[in-house]
Amino acid sequence: MSAVEYTTPAPAPTAGPTSLRRFTAADAADFAAIDHDPLNVKWAGADASMTAERAAALIAGPVAAGWDDGTLLRFAIVEGPGDGRIIGTLSLRDVRHTRDGGSAAVGIKLLAAGRGRGSATRAVGLACDYALGVLGLSVLHWHTTVGNHASRALAERCGFRLAAEIPGHGHVDGRLAGGWVLVREAAAPELELRPEVPRLTDGTVLLRALQDSDAEQLVANCSNPGAIRWTTVPLGYTREHAVHFINTITPEGWRSGATLTFAVADPDTDGLLGTVDLQCKNPGTAAVGINFGEQARGTGAAEKAVRLLAGYAFDQLNLSFLYWSAMVPNWGSRKLAWKLGFTLEGQVRGMFNDRGTPADRWILTLAATDPRTPQASWDGPAAPTR
Repeated sequence: MSAVEYTTPAPAPTAGPTSLRRFTAADAADFAAIDHDPLNVKWAGADASMTAERAAALIAGPVAAGWDDGTLLRFAIVEGPGDGRIIGTLSLRDVRHTRDGGSAAVGIKLLAAGRGRGSATRAVGLACDYALGVLGLSVLHWHTTVGNHASRALAERCGFRLAAEIPGHGHVDGRLAGGWVLVREAAAPELELRPEVPRLTDGTVLLRALQDSDAEQLVANCSNPGAIRWTTVPLGYTREHAVHFINTITPEGWRSGATLTFAVADPDTDGLLGTVDLQCKNPGTAAVGINFGEQARGTGAAEKAVRLLAGYAFDQLNLSFLYWSAMVPNWGSRKLAWKLGFTLEGQVRGMFNDRGTPADRWILTLAATDPRTPQASWDGPAAPTR
């Protein structure tokens, strides 16, 4: 189908606190900062040496030219009221208009402040609506490197489906790698697909998506006295609770980016041992949640699982800090955090909701740059219970 002439409409899409707009000369420092982000350098080939002066030249030159000819539409992603702040950039590349629609590739790069709060999902949704609705395109493509599970999961939250895996189509740290190509068509309903949860393993434990076959063990894990005493699982946990958690609560957490829950399984039998999650309420940070059954305690499975989770949080999501909280006196939870390198920041009175009764809470933190080994001598009971 031959190309047709097309005039690109001026964008002003907004969804809640997130909006897209064209870059201006005043954005040069933010434009450069996006390229400095380590995750963008690793996965998107960003130029870590970018300066504000070069960024200003790009905004005035190639970026403006892309809008003029309509083939490369690069947006600033803005978060907050009024003028807000720039938290990333989103592009519609290789825009082609045909008589029956057309196509474009979607690309996104975020600053740390834009991760873990649903901003990326809102921004991509806005770009897709603009491309398919305002521009009238019929197909959108998403290219990412095999192993960049965060990028693939974002695409799938926004209605893209995996179309192909191509050798040499991606790059990581400046080297060729396999590439995933995902596709979204104009007729595809938004958020229809179940998000893709990455599989992470060290050979002794496996982090994967929860599945229906986990329901029975999940009921057992959430019904044991330790879970009831120290966590906020519903009392009288039933199979209906488990099925709802597996098929509704957990997928929605992945779609929104608010809570990323993994099943922890035995890699040989695939049997469920427990769950771990990242609760992403603030940009650049997440709180860690865990719940394991009696059969997994004393095996080291929880420690290994959280090590994998921390690696995913820092290396894939580029988070800066993880938080760990435990109700006083849950010494077992606190000692596990201590083994992983978390530092006790303090004890806050009455901060934990113990089923309607205020209880004290320990707060511990782990930075991306911290060693993942104990940072001080253990100061609790020699054999803590959980």
